[in-house]
Amino acid sequence: MPMFSKGIVLSQHKEPAFSKPILRFVHPQTDSLKLDLKKLTVQSKQEAIIEIARLARIVDERDGKLLYRKLKKCQGKAKIVIADALDDEPYVSSRIAPLLQMGEEVADGLDLCCTVAGCQEKSIMVYKMITDLEARIPRTIQKIKVMRVRGGYPASQERRLSHLGDTPRLVVGVGALIHLARAVYQQKQQSTVFLTVAGNCVSSPMNLEVSLGMTVMQVLERCGLSQQPTRVVCGGSMTGVSIMDTENTLVTHTTRAILAFRENQRDAHYNCIGCGRCEQVCPSGLNPMYIHRFVQTHYYKGFSLFDPQLCIGCGTCSYICPSKLEVSSSVAKAKAYVLGDSADTQEESEPATNSSKPEQGKPAPKQSPRPKEARQSPEDDLLKDLPNAQ
Repeated sequence: MPMFSKGIVLSQHKEPAFSKPILRFVHPQTDSLKLDLKKLTVQSKQEAIIEIARLARIVDERDGKLLYRKLKKCQGKAKIVIADALDDEPYVSSRIAPLLQMGEEVADGLDLCCTVAGCQEKSIMVYKMITDLEARIPRTIQKIKVMRVRGGYPASQERRLSHLGDTPRLVVGVGALIHLARAVYQQKQQSTVFLTVAGNCVSSPMNLEVSLGMTVMQVLERCGLSQQPTRVVCGGSMTGVSIMDTENTLVTHTTRAILAFRENQRDAHYNCIGCGRCEQVCPSGLNPMYIHRFVQTHYYKGFSLFDPQLCIGCGTCSYICPSKLEVSSSVAKAKAYVLGDSADTQEESEPATNSSKPEQGKPAPKQSPRPKEARQSPEDDLLKDLPNAQ
């Protein structure tokens, strides 16, 4: 078996945030939003659940998709419904912690999804390779079997569910299941999201239930900063995005974590030593070392030789790099170029310029055709304030 199929086993650093109770940090006005279900007219229980999910504006945190659309697509078709609590990135426990502390609501959400799908089988998916937890993950939660996914990071979707083969299935994040249960049984609209706040600059690492629209700085101040961070990451520790403006960056439906680190800048950005570790751990079997070099030298013709479009964005190449190079960022730029999104690649690499002319000696990037504007349906009016929802 080739080495890249094994991934990489990471130190998880989920404590002490994981074992602490989830605290609510919410705005009173948004937390009191209620659904008006008096005029709800549907023909079946399945349609009622789908309509409530639509009115509650629930977004699945695992993929950023509107839950009602996922339910509608699998209505009466799925054979199994799976709750995704697979936190395989270090520091992040914003799905496994709500699962253990709010298991009853998760089970209620699973039952509602099973009703829509027309099936009885359900399961919960967690990551097994976590060795630093103070609490044990039980084999069953609310009498629902817990699947433990083995192997290194990243635990890809194919590897997680390979034993199911082509069985039709619906996979929903734990947070979306909790909000679905609240919408149906408490008539509450989704106005919060579960996230982890951690890092070596955070005084009190913890999991929070935070109101949508709060700023990153507000959340960090809630947990306290022991020192000024040199990097703040919004999202996962491996796949998240470094942000500069914490005062204006808002919490969205897909914000899984806010991580604040202080790094020794002297350890970063050495030259590539050609060790090949990034190639050994890449789950897609790529050679990130050469792709990174091509990006640095603007050798765009070389991209097609190494298939950067197969990158899944896990970030293991940057994690394993002894020179602390931003390899994953280079591979992402190469992927965007090959897929025709070179305009965004150009903008990321040259944020300070507004000129659309290519540099001297550099080939002009290919222009991707603009997609036609989709006709807006009446139901999309509900989604105007959900920029991250699909």
